[in-house]
Amino acid sequence: MNRYDLSEIKIYPLSIKDIDQVYAIEVETFPTPWSRASFVSQLLGRRSNIYLVAKKNNEVIGYTGIVKKNKSGHITTIAVRSDFKRKKIGTLLLISLIRKAKKRGITRLFLEVRQSNIIAQKFYERFNFFTAGKIRRYYLDSGEDALVMVVDDITNYEYKDIILKLERELKT
Repeated sequence: MNRYDLSEIKIYPLSIKDIDQVYAIEVETFPTPWSRASFVSQLLGRRSNIYLVAKKNNEVIGYTGIVKKNKSGHITTIAVRSDFKRKKIGTLLLISLIRKAKKRGITRLFLEVRQSNIIAQKFYERFNFFTAGKIRRYYLDSGEDALVMVVDDITNYEYKDIILKLERELKT
C-alpha cells in the first residue's frame, strides 16, 4: 500500500461548484457514468441525501454518496481519481459517509457492485459488508449481474470497533 499523508485531504459536503470535477472522475471511473444532471439532482434532492467530496488543495480527488430510505442508506456511488487510487482515500470517504449516515439515523447500509469487481467487493468486506443477494443483468452496459452487499447494523459496538480499526489503519 502506498504511504500517503492523509492530513492533506479534507472531506466536505458536495457543492454545485464541485460537480464538474466529480463528473470528470465519474467518466474516468465508470463505463456508464452518471450525467452532470444526475449529480445535481442528487445534490438538490431530498435533504436526507448525503454526498461528500475528498479534496486536496481545493481539488476534488474523490466522492461518495448515500440516499436515505427510512433507516436504510443506499450507497449510490464512490470513486477516487485514478492518480489517487490505492492511497486510502476511498477508506477515508467511506468512514466519513458512515459517520454522517449514523448521525442522520441510518442503521443499515446497502449497495450494488459488479459481480466481476472483486477489488471493490474486498474493499466493502473490510467495512463488514456481506453479499445478501444478486440482481441479474443489473448493469445495462454489459448485462452483468450486481451483487447486493449489506451491513445490517452500523450502530452497534462491534461495528464501532470496525470503524475505529479502519481509522487507526489510516494513520499507519
